[in-house]
Amino acid sequence: MKNDHKTLETAEDFNEIAQTIFFPIYPVIAHQILKKADIDTGTCLDVGSGPGHLAIALATLSDLHVYAMDHARPMVRIAEANVGKYRLEQRVTPVSGNVKKIPFDDASMDLVVSRGSFFFWDNLSRGFSECMRVLRPGGMAYIGGGFGNARLRDEIVRQIRERDPEWQEKRRGWYASCNPPIVRSALAVAGIHMYDITEDDTGYWVCFSKGGKTKTE
Repeated sequence: MKNDHKTLETAEDFNEIAQTIFFPIYPVIAHQILKKADIDTGTCLDVGSGPGHLAIALATLSDLHVYAMDHARPMVRIAEANVGKYRLEQRVTPVSGNVKKIPFDDASMDLVVSRGSFFFWDNLSRGFSECMRVLRPGGMAYIGGGFGNARLRDEIVRQIRERDPEWQEKRRGWYASCNPPIVRSALAVAGIHMYDITEDDTGYWVCFSKGGKTKTE
């Protein structure tokens, strides 16, 4: 019970940050994802969706039905409440699940996205393999982390460091756990050899498709 209470506090804290400091990034990132993938209909899975704000932005900017998946049940409940606020219950479905065993059938998703979660995956290659498994032919995965552009990044980093002076050091640790050499190795183990790795003002993103639409960097 004590651990459940801690998880709930963490979920509520993250939701507060997502609805304030991080709030401007979600439509920017959603637009970038939709443009890169050139997919705006069908089904989308947001892995490690947290309180659901990216999933909500993707549904708002497209005709996709988005499944917002998180392994923490308190986070799923918060996502359900957020989806209800936007009256998107018919377009966004929060679900409980883990990237190690995504609870969807093979070839069931046109688009798989994840912002900020892959830094914490227990097994990168397993996560990448599962994302590829659920993609339909021609579908794309867009996985990584970022703030959309340099202006948003700089402002958000400033605000977060005011709240948590150790955040920048934590961020470096997260990156070290899945830097490009580690990601390339994990993709190879997953049998994924065609992909893009991008590091620029939009963030740090890994893109691959079922059908070879992307190419090795």
